[in-house]
Amino acid sequence: MGLMAFLPVIALYVRERFGIEDPAQLRFQASVIYGAAPLAAAVVGPLWGALGDRTGKKPMAIRANVAIALTTLLMPLAPSPMVLLLMRILQGVLAGYVAPAMSLVAQGTPAGQQGSTIAKLQVAMATGSFLGPWIGAEVTVLFGRSSLFYVASALSAYAALHLHLFAHEERVVPAPNARSFVRTFVQASFGLLRQPAIGILLLLLLLLRLGQNMAEPMLSLLVRDLGAWSVLESISDTAAQALERTIALPFALLAVAQWVCTPWWGRMADRHGPLRCLAFLAVGLGVAQFAMAMVTTIGQFLAVRCVVACLMAGSMTLAYAAASNRVTDQNRTLAFAMVQSCIQYGLALGPLLGAVVAGQEAGAASFGPVFMLGASLCLVAGLSMLVLRAATAGRPTSPASTPPDAGSSVGG
Repeated sequence: MGLMAFLPVIALYVRERFGIEDPAQLRFQASVIYGAAPLAAAVVGPLWGALGDRTGKKPMAIRANVAIALTTLLMPLAPSPMVLLLMRILQGVLAGYVAPAMSLVAQGTPAGQQGSTIAKLQVAMATGSFLGPWIGAEVTVLFGRSSLFYVASALSAYAALHLHLFAHEERVVPAPNARSFVRTFVQASFGLLRQPAIGILLLLLLLLRLGQNMAEPMLSLLVRDLGAWSVLESISDTAAQALERTIALPFALLAVAQWVCTPWWGRMADRHGPLRCLAFLAVGLGVAQFAMAMVTTIGQFLAVRCVVACLMAGSMTLAYAAASNRVTDQNRTLAFAMVQSCIQYGLALGPLLGAVVAGQEAGAASFGPVFMLGASLCLVAGLSMLVLRAATAGRPTSPASTPPDAGSSVGG
């Protein structure tokens, strides 16, 4: 909830705080600052994941929340975009919350129920994603946009305290003569990547997330160009409040879609296999992105956004379920961290690619090429996943992996 209070409007904050008016420079600066944390987290995430498997998932989850609280608290004090960028990098290096949280929930769950179990956590996280943008809109009107960082810091600190008091974990104490952590980490990482289905899946997941996230940090700029939604104008006191609420709406739609659609995607993963479902999701997202490139009004944008949100709601659940069915519990946090790293690489590099494609053109028209390229990447990823599933169907799993259930075969 705290992160989603300020991340959707990071581009507007950069514009207002540092006085950047040039469209190309604003898109580039906002994309770099937005993507710095997930890029740093993608590099360091597998290390945190392996450490979580060794020392416990609960301490890693607490550490990540404390790191988010401290770094976010300092962000409004940044005197320049470069300092804000460095703070986002530090946040990414020290954070990494999703992988240990996912592993805490998944431990002890049978392979055939991994999709549904992970989906429940996604729905819980969606509650914060829904409330965050709305809180951000109202806090911005009342106290200014910089106050969003203090809200995020306070909420992250509370989350760390709540985990410390109430989260429980069944820990496996490492053997006294266990190999060094670095050696174990390197061997476990390469062992997972040598599994063809895992290695290629991670690559295709990265491609999907690149296409999916190219325009995300710039959507607030697009909504600003399209204008406030008439429905929200009728229930808002000022034009500025209506616009802030309209900016929050596309991100709140993602959370609503997670409430409604993520459990369904989880059940489909358990029934038909997560890789098959992920492939169809990627193809559908590509078609929706093509439609997004054609929108000219805020109403059209919100309509297509609803479709995109329903598809995006299943991508993380399906990716984690596909990986979880192929590893043992001892390596599950590392596997989840690798999946999370691919997601974060997409979050970091996708917006940069989108800023380059948008070029110097100003206004809503500049987003058309961004959505077109994003659609192409999603389609390529989806079709390749179908090929991967056909190529690996019936192939035995790694001896170190948990055999998938009948509905989630190696090809699934």
